[in-house]
Amino acid sequence: MAVGYKTTASGAENFSDNLCRWKKGSAGHYEVWFLTLNDRAGHRGFWFRYTLESPPAEESDRRPHAALWAAAFNCKAPDQNFGLKSEFPLDQFLFEGREQFNLRVGDGFFSAGRAAGRIDGADHSIAWDLSFDPNKKTYHHVTPKLNLMLRPSSFVCSPNLDTRFRGSVTVDGREIVLEDEPGCQSHLWGRKHVDEWIWVHSNAFESHPGTVFEGLSARPRRAGRMLPPIQSLFLRHRGEEHHFVRLRLSEQWHRNLGIGYWSFSAMNSRLYIEGSVQCRLRDMLQARYEDPDGEPLYCINSEVANLKIRLFRRTHGVRYRHLETIKAHSTAHLEHAARDFDSTVRPAF
Repeated sequence: MAVGYKTTASGAENFSDNLCRWKKGSAGHYEVWFLTLNDRAGHRGFWFRYTLESPPAEESDRRPHAALWAAAFNCKAPDQNFGLKSEFPLDQFLFEGREQFNLRVGDGFFSAGRAAGRIDGADHSIAWDLSFDPNKKTYHHVTPKLNLMLRPSSFVCSPNLDTRFRGSVTVDGREIVLEDEPGCQSHLWGRKHVDEWIWVHSNAFESHPGTVFEGLSARPRRAGRMLPPIQSLFLRHRGEEHHFVRLRLSEQWHRNLGIGYWSFSAMNSRLYIEGSVQCRLRDMLQARYEDPDGEPLYCINSEVANLKIRLFRRTHGVRYRHLETIKAHSTAHLEHAARDFDSTVRPAF
């Protein structure tokens, strides 16, 4: 998964980073637009996805399709956590984009400043109608130079890394009204997902309304071989932006990683950070993805995780002084994906 921070050209100046990469009729492609957000007062989190999948031409038994996904998390009542998915034939996928864009998947709608949809299942339903203020910059984790070197099969960017949502989410008939609630929106596409990744995000830190953290560590595959993980972290805090990108040995990575837990550290010329994100297994849901070639991938997600980051400032040489500790309680977004199903986490669908 290839993902730095760049300014794009001038409304939602960066709307082009959400434009559909799929060329109509082309095969071997997947694409995802997703949003995650919180209802802080209710200790709830939400996850919405608009997806497209076009199998390779040789997969004649599989048909291109689009889908709407939704999941609701309740930290106070985790037994109420659930997910829904609704698939549609490709003729119900519509994308219009020139100076702006509009995406429709069945009854779902997504544009530069609005997201709406509804999914009904046998026992549950989720509907959402949300507006948000587009960011002026798009966030990218990996530089173009590193992208060229790695030649990844999957790409991701976050056109709206730090935004606020207004509107409503209705879960099983109960309307939850949102006003100025934190969240993010990202765009993924490619011919195949990476084989394993861990992702964490929060822009809802206690006592720090302008702080945002985005962390991603992913293991791409090249020529059939797994590469070392690429760790990319970004922190904006007290008006300063900090980037941390490095390659990690897989042994180091897995030593600090578990289902519902990730600890990380990084440094640049000014700052050293130590962080950990965790949540209870009952606060997570597991969704099955499929690559265009049909290979499964299992994504374990929570939108009500806890995140703590300790910040140290460089003083002399390699010495650092502890500055402060920032926390996000039940407002961090945590996701772990791998090729194997994990029997300890309940399925979303």
